[in-house]
This record gives sequence, structure tokens and C-alpha cells, in this order.
Amino acid sequence: KIIPNFSDRSRFHACRLLGNVEDIRHEARRFNSNERLSQMTKHESQRRPWRSWSLLLLAATLPVRMYGQTSVDLRTQSKTVDFGAAPSTRPFTTGTAQPATCAVGDMFYKTSAPAGQNVYGCTATNIWTLEGGTGGTGGGAETASQLADFEAVRNSSTNLTIGAACSTATPCNVRFGGTTYSFTNPASVNVSSGTGTLYIYISSNGTLTVGSNVVATCVSTCTAISGITAFPPNGIPLFSWTVTNGTLDATGGTDFRAFLSTSSVTAGTGLVSTLSGGIPMLSVDSTLVMLQTAVPATSTAACGQGQWATDSTYFYLCVAASTWRRVELSTW
Repeated sequence: KIIPNFSDRSRFHACRLLGNVEDIRHEARRFNSNERLSQMTKHESQRRPWRSWSLLLLAATLPVRMYGQTSVDLRTQSKTVDFGAAPSTRPFTTGTAQPATCAVGDMFYKTSAPAGQNVYGCTATNIWTLEGGTGGTGGGAETASQLADFEAVRNSSTNLTIGAACSTATPCNVRFGGTTYSFTNPASVNVSSGTGTLYIYISSNGTLTVGSNVVATCVSTCTAISGITAFPPNGIPLFSWTVTNGTLDATGGTDFRAFLSTSSVTAGTGLVSTLSGGIPMLSVDSTLVMLQTAVPATSTAACGQGQWATDSTYFYLCVAASTWRRVELSTW
């Protein structure tokens, strides 16, 4: 060891701090005192066990310090994280219903939803949107139930959002015959009491309707109707949701949206139904209903049995092919 050229006493104490006995002996000889040497050596020998115990205590505390760190901020305390060998990972919040509030970018995994309809992203404040595409091609929805159009989502035990994805950029459209109704805002409905079922549908006049036999109130973009216990035959069913004692059941939603449908027309008395190019056509059964035609010029004008005509003087009736009879009209 190299000892700076300090005073003898300073050099001696430096040797004591460094713990080298030979250096201590050397410095002690500088004092020419055997007694001093004996005292110093004895004193240093007494100090060394304590130093050993100090080192052992220090070593014993190191594991405690290392295991005392219970959390790691991956954002600031790591560079590249590979979870490939991890026994499990769970990066999303999970549950049977989306949280009532969220911030843009939050993700949620809905455990009660059918496979392929579980992952939701917060696309706007407090608005959850089903993330599409679970097939091998990574494309869009594979089934009608994966569509976001008019999807009913339970936000809380008393609130449903209908069509959260309906917007000006992505409208939700419904067609009745030749008329298309476009919805560009989501709807919201609250329930407050009762036990029964909410029936969510588009009525024939293009209104988003929530019919039920419980106490329900539309907050926006829909109309609530009481006394409804089934979907009306002239509406388009979307969803139903069961309610128990004023609370929306967590798994009470049933999806009735469909892109495939059909209709049939049954002809009543005096009508005949035919199908032309996939379109039902109704016509009058001339064997049961007499059809009006133009007034015949002669009694042998062309006609079919049952046809009739009238003017201000006569009533004409075709009794057989090209055979007319008439009777004069009179007052009484």
C-alpha cells in the first residue's frame, strides 16, 4: 500500500484504517516502542472480528434490499420487453360489462360476449366500440352479430347505449321498401324499475324504438313505448334485454340483427298471390270479384264473364264471353 507522506501519527492511523498488520508493525517501529507495538497489534486483532461480522451483516442485508423492490415501471425501467416465455399475460381489463367510463385508447375484454366479439376499444370519452376482424385474413366482421350497427351495450346496471358507432362518417342505415332511414348519433336508454324485457327495434316509420313492460326512458335519439311485450310485426328487431327489479341483467342481451330476411304474402278471399322475379304480386280473383270495365258499344263487345260497366242511364253486365246485358237506371 502507498501511504502519503503525512506525519508519523497520520500514517499510523491510515494503516489502521486499511487494516494491514504488517504496515501497522512498520509504523509502530517508527515509534521504537515494543509496548506500543503490542498494544496496537492487540487492538487491531480485536477489531478484525467485528469487521468480519460487519461484512456478514452487510451481505445479509443485500438480498433484503433486492427483494424489497415490488414494482417495476416497464415504461421507464425497460428497453425491449419480450413476454414470449411468460407463462401467461393479461394486458386488458376484463369483465362481463364495459366500465361506465373510459379514456380514448383504453381496451377491455368482455368475458360474457360470444367468441370473436370480446375486444372493445375506447374510441371516444366513455364510448366503447367493438374491435372488428378476428378471422384468419384479419378482415372485418365475419358474422352479423359482429357488426357495430345498432349494437346494444350495457354501460351500467341501469343504462344501455345503442349504436355507439353510428356517426355522420359511418351512419347506421335501415331500409323499408324504397325508403332508407339514416342514424348518425348513438341512442341511450335508462331503466329505473320493473322486471321484464326491453325490445329494441326500428319501427315502420323509421324511429329507433325501445318498447318494454318496465319503466324505461330514452335519453337521446330513441323513443320509449310502454306496454310492449314482443317485437311488432311491422318493425325491424335489433336487440332485446332482460331487466330484473330495475337492473339490466349482465348477460341479458340477445342480438336479433340480421342481414338475411324474407317475407310472404298470403292472399285472402278475392285475391290471388303470385311471385314474379322474387317479388310477391297480388291480383283480384275475377271468378269471385266482378271487375269494372268501359261501357260496351254493342251487346256483343268483347268482355269476360263478370265484368261490368255503368253510365248515367244503364248498368251493364257481361254474362258470358262477348255477351252483354243492361238494365235502365231509375230513381224512386
